Order: sequence, then structure tokens, then C-alpha cells
Amino acid sequence: MRTFKCLLVAAVAIPAVAGPAFAQSGKSATSPAITPAAASKSLAGELVAVDHAAKTVTVKHIVDKKPVQITFSVEESAVATLAQFKPGDQIMVTYVEMGDKRVAKSIVKA
Repeated sequence: MRTFKCLLVAAVAIPAVAGPAFAQSGKSATSPAITPAAASKSLAGELVAVDHAAKTVTVKHIVDKKPVQITFSVEESAVATLAQFKPGDQIMVTYVEMGDKRVAKSIVKA
């Protein structure tokens, strides 16, 4: 009978102690979502315009046999390279999308 009481106490005590530990192992609904780093993309095309003051470049490329112009904001580390380009140059832009904005990480001649 004494063994039965010990087993009964142990059977109740173990889940009572271990239960909260299992309950806390899940993700909290209020914890902020961790976003993965933005993936870099590349685009080759013709340089249309450079705006040094606004730190933007406009590139023309072909989509479905139609010319499309895209304007990129230029990251600080790539601003120095803008001086070597002029409209009409073929360039390759490596960029990331941040919301609806495209940010150029690097620009090189294609």
C-alpha cells in the first residue's frame, strides 16, 4: 500500500512539474516575426539616367519585347561608382527589394 501511495504521488507530481516546461517551449503569439535577409537580385540593362542628388539610377530593360524603365535608390556604398557611368552604358545592377522600393547594392558595367 505504501508503494502505491508513492507511485500515485509521483504520477501526479511529474506532470505538474514538467507541464509548464513543455508549455513554454512553443512560439509565443506576441513574439515578433523574424524576417530572413532580403535576397539579392540582378538586372542588366541600359542606363537611362543618374541623379546624384537623389542617389537614384534609372535602367531600361526589355520585358515581353517591350522596354521597361526601373528606378533604383542607390546604397551609400555604391554612390561612389555612379561617376563612372553615363546614359547609354550597359550595366548590371545588384539590388534588394525593400517593400515597394528597390535598393541598388552594386552597379557594374555589363
